[in-house]
Amino acid sequence: MGSVPGFRVLIIGGGMYGHFQLSSSKFPYIDDRYLRPGFSTRFGTGMLLHWGKEFLMSILPPELQARFDETLADPWYKGGDGIPHVNGATGEVLGRVVMPGLVRVSRKKMRNFLTSDGRLNISFGKRLVTVESDGTTATAYFEDGSTESGNLIIGCDGSRSKVREFLVGKAASQPQETGMTLINHAFSGYTAEQALSFRRLHQVGTCAYHPDVHGIFLLTIVDAADQAKPENWKFQIHHAWFGAPFAQDLKEPKARLDFLRQRFSQLCEPFATAANALPDDTVLPVDPGQQWSPISWDNRNGTVTIAGDAAHPMLPNRGQGLNNAIQDAAELMGAIGAVVSGASSLNDAVTAYEVSMRPRGARDVALSSETAKKCRIEDVLSGPMFKVGLNKVNGQDADER
Repeated sequence: MGSVPGFRVLIIGGGMYGHFQLSSSKFPYIDDRYLRPGFSTRFGTGMLLHWGKEFLMSILPPELQARFDETLADPWYKGGDGIPHVNGATGEVLGRVVMPGLVRVSRKKMRNFLTSDGRLNISFGKRLVTVESDGTTATAYFEDGSTESGNLIIGCDGSRSKVREFLVGKAASQPQETGMTLINHAFSGYTAEQALSFRRLHQVGTCAYHPDVHGIFLLTIVDAADQAKPENWKFQIHHAWFGAPFAQDLKEPKARLDFLRQRFSQLCEPFATAANALPDDTVLPVDPGQQWSPISWDNRNGTVTIAGDAAHPMLPNRGQGLNNAIQDAAELMGAIGAVVSGASSLNDAVTAYEVSMRPRGARDVALSSETAKKCRIEDVLSGPMFKVGLNKVNGQDADER
């Protein structure tokens, strides 16, 4: 089997995964094109990186590996201490979750980091309509009437993926509603005193639970690079809950802010202040919590596949989405390298990636859902967060939890 010159990969999506995949292109003869609709406002928030860092370093070129700390929410944080989970009514620390190597990365910093060397071939303003494949060439069709064709299309177009819809059909591609609703917002504008108090229990973040709420509260750092000026720090406020009100009940920005302030007012400090200090004109994003567990599909002779949130969108309660997406990128990099070098056919290489990814993604979708359901204060210590933590799970670990 000979090498494949001019191998072309189209990466479709608007999230972080596409940047990882493009940055992993270490092979000759690969023409990568990243097609995306634009940058999301959610790039202002942060993500937990832990077991996925090993995979990230394996796909980054050496010059970016050396600059990895540029992505960190707090480059001064050295880790080692567990993330506190507290009784939000009393402030009592229920327990701490320790994860070796845990860091929090800023979405904005990560995006800027991955695009800083100008190597990435990104086309903006591309909204996908559909995908077609004849088993040799895959073609993407966009709203503006344009098309792009290549040897392989990788869909990383989020939890409501159009590429996934092509692979499994519209009905089977629909994400599952979990009954959870999420508000996730990043804000800088606190006083120095407030900012310092927010990190009193932990430099990265603190999770809280309230006896009267089936859900979780999170206050975490997004950007503390300027160590000497806490008034410049940026924080992320997160609240996820089951039951009413649902996303459709909070269409008005004022209703969202009033609800968040009311919920956080029931909590101890520093949570109450974090929400109350938000400006009155704050527009909070609110989203239904959705998930989709990967099933089998016809990858059209290896010409179309999916990764990241397109392949296994999950609830954020165990911080596994980013880490799984990075492993997807690393495994697909290996698959593409095998094809380009002539060591494997495209069908065999892409199918091997999917066979590896599906059970891994399905396990974390299920475990993240179980963790979310255990967000009642009386259940959290017996749930996966404290039994498994943030660790990567294999099949045996999942069965024994």
